[in-house]
Amino acid sequence: MLEREWVSIRDPEDQHRRYTFDVSFLLSSYVCIYGGGCEGVHPGVQDPAIGCCVHGAYLNDDDDPSALRDLLAQRLDAATMQFHAAALAEGALTEDEDGEVLTRVVDGGCIFANRTGFTGGIGCALHHLAVADGQHHATYKPTVCWQVPLHRTIEELTSNDGGTLEVHTIAAYERGHWGDGGADFGWWCLDDDVAFVGRDPVYRTMEVELRSMVGDPVYEELADHLDGRRRQRSRVRFLPLV
Repeated sequence: MLEREWVSIRDPEDQHRRYTFDVSFLLSSYVCIYGGGCEGVHPGVQDPAIGCCVHGAYLNDDDDPSALRDLLAQRLDAATMQFHAAALAEGALTEDEDGEVLTRVVDGGCIFANRTGFTGGIGCALHHLAVADGQHHATYKPTVCWQVPLHRTIEELTSNDGGTLEVHTIAAYERGHWGDGGADFGWWCLDDDVAFVGRDPVYRTMEVELRSMVGDPVYEELADHLDGRRRQRSRVRFLPLV
């Protein structure tokens, strides 16, 4: 059964790196509906304002914990971050049993997530700060936060010349990518056509994120290919007159 269509692009700046894209998703009309119909991953149980931020955000090698701490201490305050006092007192970051760093969970959600009724606005305080500063939200948020609904996996294979070929797969962030907890979600937006209502395809609405993930040359080649696909698909066909 056909499920996904993929396209691979070799990085012109590194012949030992290849990107494989889930073009079925990138060509789709998916759009985040936070604040416009999203009830969170546990509808009826959680505050909808938490959205999918129920487990805290794990930081990866591209994230700088000190930068988050600086934003907390110097840029955010009680008027813009609901749990600002708690974050200053006990820290906004913590570690799991494996020593992985993540944002702390307070009352069922990420400590940076403002809840329903907060006068500073619901949702991620870091996101609001970026918008107020005229920045893209990826500037301040942990990597996993701005990448969702995109997911990256990296695999090392053997190249034809005997070297290491690094294969990056960019696909939709499905339940399984959350680990065991994903199967327990009462709702996940990528499973519901209510979230596939965007005017433009994902590869255009998430251009900033994709450029950050794969670099400008690879993104340009991907976008040119998908633009061509869309032109071909939308071409008007007239019936014969005779």
